[in-house]
Amino acid sequence: MPFANSLRMKGFDLPLAKALFLAPGPVPVPQAVWEAMAQPVIHHRGPAFSTVMQRLHAGLRYVFQTAGETGVIAGSGTFAVETAMYSLFRPGERVLVVNNGKFSERWEEYGRLLGLDVRSLTKPWGEAANPEELVALATLEPAVHGVVITHCETSTGALIDLESAASAVRAALPDVLLLADAITTVGALPFYLDAWGLDAAVVAAQKAFMNPAGTFAWALGERGLERLRPSAPGDFANWHNYVLAGRQQSYPYTPPLAAMYGWIAVLEGIADIGLPAVWNEVLHAARDFRSGLSEAGGQVIGASPSDSLTVFDWPGQSLQALNEHLSQAGITLAGGQGAWEGRILRISHMGSAARPEVVEEVLRVIRSFGSR
Repeated sequence: MPFANSLRMKGFDLPLAKALFLAPGPVPVPQAVWEAMAQPVIHHRGPAFSTVMQRLHAGLRYVFQTAGETGVIAGSGTFAVETAMYSLFRPGERVLVVNNGKFSERWEEYGRLLGLDVRSLTKPWGEAANPEELVALATLEPAVHGVVITHCETSTGALIDLESAASAVRAALPDVLLLADAITTVGALPFYLDAWGLDAAVVAAQKAFMNPAGTFAWALGERGLERLRPSAPGDFANWHNYVLAGRQQSYPYTPPLAAMYGWIAVLEGIADIGLPAVWNEVLHAARDFRSGLSEAGGQVIGASPSDSLTVFDWPGQSLQALNEHLSQAGITLAGGQGAWEGRILRISHMGSAARPEVVEEVLRVIRSFGSR
């Protein structure tokens, strides 16, 4: 049963009567999430909050597919990756970063700010590194402590084969720490932290989890736990303190309680219908949109596109004119960033955007542009 359709009676649908905001994050927030976030405030040092944490951990372990530690922290997706690198790596350690777009470029820059010995595997925008070249560089550099891989580069839609990449690196370097930026993949695409041998991963609230921006979720495997960097209790950015509190079903600071309620609403909705149903709907939404786009004259960009979003242009036509045409119909897409500004459009297939009727409505408007 399709994800959004199966949750429609619970308020997770996106009425077509309203404007369609289809950027690949932030995505529209369903009514059921707003209602969940409006629950009464409770004391976060009492037994009721312990129940909140238990439900949150159970849902996160399911979507990350891990038996390890999980949690939610206030901050953007950028802060998510930065806190992971800050918590897991130490100044002077050699870390390999796969850089193939605006966001993965940030991880390289931030690693240097942390004082890490950053080595970059730089790929052209729109391309993803293959396991062979990742292993070749990782083994060429002596004493590599960690590898930071962006599963899907949201600025270009490029998707790395994370399972194969992690397996290859792990075979060559058994002790290396693998950190995945899974901000636009967890909850939308198949993702298995434990089975793939990953050590840490992050995802942002405003993507597949259909929550307001401002929080992110994290997960840690056994090696990640062993590599955490202990620090003082006041070190807000360090995951170590969240793990210690989380094991007691508590939180080290004042928690983002309303946001946690929103997370739980979606996490438990996903658990009700099963991750395969969610992944399947995203897969079909991407395939149907790309097929219709190509038939109308558009062109998908990228050699290894992620199903969580589509990056496209329109050869021989003005992208600005197409975007204005979509806007007049109440449809908002995202444009390009950085080096791709003004060259592409991006559309989400996460959350309610994966509904078949949403895909068909966007294609209807695109076809009307192409037939002018």
